[in-house]
Amino acid sequence: MSTLVSHGDEHDPGSWRARVRVLIDRALDTVGEHDLDAVLQRIVVGAAEVSGARYAALGVYDRAGVIVSFVHHGIDAGTVAQIGELPVGRGLLGRVIVADAPLRLDDLTSDQRSCGFPPGHPEMRTFLGAPIGRGGRRYGNLYLTEKAGDVPFDAEDEGLVMVLAAFAAAAIESVDLVEAERARADEIVRRVEAEDTGRARRELLAAVISAQEAERARVSRDLHDDIGQALTSVLLGLRLIEDDGSGSGTAADSRGHVEDLRELVADALRRTRQLAFDLRPTVLDDVGLAPALTRLVADVSERSGLIVDAVVDTRPDQAEVPADVATVVYRVVQESLTNVVRHSHAHGASVAVTSAAGHLRAVIEDDGVGFDPSAPATGHLGLQGMRERAELIGGTVQILSSAGAGTTIVLEVPVG
Repeated sequence: MSTLVSHGDEHDPGSWRARVRVLIDRALDTVGEHDLDAVLQRIVVGAAEVSGARYAALGVYDRAGVIVSFVHHGIDAGTVAQIGELPVGRGLLGRVIVADAPLRLDDLTSDQRSCGFPPGHPEMRTFLGAPIGRGGRRYGNLYLTEKAGDVPFDAEDEGLVMVLAAFAAAAIESVDLVEAERARADEIVRRVEAEDTGRARRELLAAVISAQEAERARVSRDLHDDIGQALTSVLLGLRLIEDDGSGSGTAADSRGHVEDLRELVADALRRTRQLAFDLRPTVLDDVGLAPALTRLVADVSERSGLIVDAVVDTRPDQAEVPADVATVVYRVVQESLTNVVRHSHAHGASVAVTSAAGHLRAVIEDDGVGFDPSAPATGHLGLQGMRERAELIGGTVQILSSAGAGTTIVLEVPVG
């Protein structure tokens, strides 16, 4: 690991510090993403970046070990079409599938387990394969070939890719859990549609929100465990740097690089805690809706730089807001502000929450570019979710917007 202390320029893509920065950024990009294809693509691109691989791929397989999804990076569409069908897991791919440890080869073509390549496949020699798994369950593998500089993959590459593989396992499991939860929710809705009584409808629909929030809470807890384990691997690398007395750099240089990397890890941990909070804010359970909304607005302003004015009714009767109603209000405000930050290009926004006559009303406005609410929901996928959540508790969501005129979201829900 002596080379670690001599590569400290963050602007050099091959430096250790730059690679760790890319690793952390790409890994955290996967957390909270529910589109499995997007998750896998980010993981593959990140693995190529941190290892210096020209080609990268990720295979996901079922419990029988059959590859069911294969995402790649570095091969153009024409070559992919020429290669043809998905790999079936023979040869070296099959070896990595059954292995519990990473595999590095200087020349995979000379390995006796290699089955060669199909016609049109790029030439590949250096190889790094990393298993993706968690808690005894294997989800797939990362495959990397052709390291830049025509040199073999080394222990540093392996360590970085294994950290990313840990994130990959957590991300894939999270997507699986979300899809399972969605299927359970669909089943509840089907049962609701078969019921005639209003009471049965309310009880069953309330179960949807309860199940969704319980799952968010579980994933939030797991984020701390899974990402914490991955970051521990980075910290182990830091200890190796500290203990390495054979490097070409001075002791002061080594300490400086270690401190830089510690700052990167600390930043990743802060972002992890924020992601977990976004999934299930404990303040909503601890102190109620009004303080939770106040903190949400403050956090959005601090993280995004967007000026958000907030007026939240904190009268005593707010303490009596039912838990399912409070959850819906919080989620609608949260999703609305997320859309403002990501899509609106707004200079400012406002949140007003008031309660009167057995109803609670939340209005979220921005001065951004606006959009056509009747158009397909590209980039605004959360809008339908807002409506569905509100309807589950007898509420409504209005979306008022037009091009160049900003957006207003109006939520009204009964609390009596």
